Amino acid sequence: MGGERTLETERLLIRHFREGDVYECWESWGQDESLRKYIVLYPMTDIQQMEDLVQGFLSNKNAWVIEDKKLEKIVGYITIDIPYNQLGVGEIGYVISEKYRKQGYAFEAVNCILEEYLINQRLYMIEAKCNETNLSSLKLLEKTGFQVDGRLRDRRVDWSTGERNDLIVASITQHEFMYGN
Repeated sequence: MGGERTLETERLLIRHFREGDVYECWESWGQDESLRKYIVLYPMTDIQQMEDLVQGFLSNKNAWVIEDKKLEKIVGYITIDIPYNQLGVGEIGYVISEKYRKQGYAFEAVNCILEEYLINQRLYMIEAKCNETNLSSLKLLEKTGFQVDGRLRDRRVDWSTGERNDLIVASITQHEFMYGN
């Protein structure tokens, strides 16, 4: 592992991407048809797309693989985008493979990342955006303490139907994470 930064929860190892992750990421979530509903990139058409994605993530210290420690399997990934560090605001994004959903992985990973960035790295706020029809993500954001800030009309497309949906914008501050609302 040599100097690689890792975070851990009871079940998860949350670590930076490695070159050797391409095939396992491809097998875990790269071909995941269910993601088409919410994310333009998915499912990927070939492993080269996954290789390109992983290559981009290799130099991003805010891109993390989510790995089940016991299974030693990659179950998804989570990222924080911090476009203006001076503002202390980051945007979280995450993907959990369909075969690993509804097992608490996303909740565990999001809480771990919130602690890392809001407490340890002292960001002021983390925001999240999600399709209004992605009820699982909306419930997760609510469960982890995010507050809905607004709704952007017709900003998302369900790529399987072509239907446009609203984009929900939510956020949580360092204070809210530490002390609740």
